[in-house]
Formats: sequence, C-alpha cells, structure tokens
Amino acid sequence: MLTVKNATISLLVMQGGDEMFTTNDVTISLGKPVTVPVLIPVQHTSTPTCIAQPFMINGECHKVTALSFGTPHGAVFVDDLNGTDVPSLGHALGTHVLFPEGASIVFIQMQDKESLKARLWQRDEGELPFSPEAACVAGTAAMMCQKVLFNEANVTMGGNTFRMKWDRIGDGVTLSLKGTIQTHFSNCELSGAA
Repeated sequence: MLTVKNATISLLVMQGGDEMFTTNDVTISLGKPVTVPVLIPVQHTSTPTCIAQPFMINGECHKVTALSFGTPHGAVFVDDLNGTDVPSLGHALGTHVLFPEGASIVFIQMQDKESLKARLWQRDEGELPFSPEAACVAGTAAMMCQKVLFNEANVTMGGNTFRMKWDRIGDGVTLSLKGTIQTHFSNCELSGAA
C-alpha cells in the first residue's frame, strides 16, 4: 500500500502496477483527452469526434460520448443514476461491437450547471466506485456535450467530490480532491512528492 499525504501526484497511464492508496489533498493530471475515434478506438466515421452517438442495446438507444485518457471510455448521461442498472447496461455498452477493444462506461447524472455525479462500469472488472480516469471522463464529457459550460466541474464518485479542470490550451485535464480518499489504481504508474 502506498500512502501519500499533502502531495501532488502525476499519474501516467501505463501497463503494469496495481496500487491502493489513501491520501488527502491530491491533484492528478491525466493530460489531454483523446477524442479522435480511431485512436480511442471506437467505430465512428460520420464526424471528427464521437459525441452523443446512438448505440442500440436491446432496442433502446443510448447516446454515448467516446474518449480516452489511456483506455477507451464511453460516457452516457442518465436522468436517474441510482435507478440505472450499471452492471448490466455497462457490460452491454462496454462490449458493444462499436468498441472493438471494449471500453469502460461512465454513467453521469447532472446535478446543476457545474456539478455531476457518476458511476463506473470498468472494463474487465465490473462496477467500481471510482477511478481518476473515470472522474475525468465524466467531467470532460459533460463539457464536450455542453452540459457544463465552463472549464471546471464538480464530480461526485464513490462518496468523494472532486474538482475537475480541463485546460484546453495548456496541460490538459487535472482532478483535485480536498478531503480523504482511498482508491484503487490499476494499469498506472504513480510519481510525485510525498
């Protein structure tokens, strides 16, 4: 177990590693989101990005926004997050033919013009309470879909609220947490000062 307090952590998504840490006051930088369909990858050729595109599951249309900070993700906005069958619908969307390598699915419910809550169906793992990448996907997708009109959003996942910022010109996306978090990182490398 890695314990970090009052630190800034740079997170690089890479192969290997499987860490759990508990920390206070953390900022994680994930860089710029990948939105080009062929690089995510997602099967989509009608526009330069895959924003709110229809995915059919059992005769129902779900609008998916695809992006990546290292692993493929789909973001789906819902009216009732607690009433959403995240394990079933997440699996159906995450293994959909339009995601050739599979994807993690983030379900998002808007709370107000700058706050949202989200739940994650993680590819190959099922429902998880939180991942830094999923929190960034949720905030970034809300901005891409113009549900959040500024470059910052409050994202609530797994009982924690994060401040997510997208610097479209500079360093990309950062995620900040004030408070305590215990979370699980997989397929990533952590570096920074403790």
